[in-house]
Amino acid sequence: MPSAPQHAPTRRRPARRTTLLSLGAAAALAAGGLAVLAGNAGAADVNLLADGGLESGAAGSWSCSADTGSVVDSGAHGGTYALKGAVSASDTAQCGQTVSVRPGTEYTLSAWVQGRYVHLGATGSGTTDPATWTAGGADWQQLSTRFTTGPATTSVTVYLHGWYGQGGYLADDIALTGPGGVNPATPPPSST
Repeated sequence: MPSAPQHAPTRRRPARRTTLLSLGAAAALAAGGLAVLAGNAGAADVNLLADGGLESGAAGSWSCSADTGSVVDSGAHGGTYALKGAVSASDTAQCGQTVSVRPGTEYTLSAWVQGRYVHLGATGSGTTDPATWTAGGADWQQLSTRFTTGPATTSVTVYLHGWYGQGGYLADDIALTGPGGVNPATPPPSST
């Protein structure tokens, strides 16, 4: 008796429509995520420091202890000028700048530094004041830290300094990025 013919297994074609819908949904989610990231990045990309790149050629925006800071036109990280701190055995050559910020807001503080034991930080944040440092050396290194201001904070003081007896330092491309604040020295407009 002849046996029943055997049939080759049938191959199913994947549902093309479902695949296309899945790819379309993934693309839409990715585009939405990118739009959210771009919107957040744009709001945080403002450098609130005056002359953070030192390109004015003067230290006028930066206040330095005992006249230990100057702007030099050689060895800059970016552009032409850099801030030079003349550290001694009795002075860390701290240079700072006070800037307006918003309460309860996240900020990123960064700088390119060259030298030994260079510190970067901020005071008056209303929370834990941020600080970072590097043992450093002859090469440029980027320091960066993040912090959130307290609920009543309207200004912070950004600072850089070296360490006693460790030689001078250079700093350049210093930035405090995040939303701008209200100038605490400016009274609010009167309502009439």
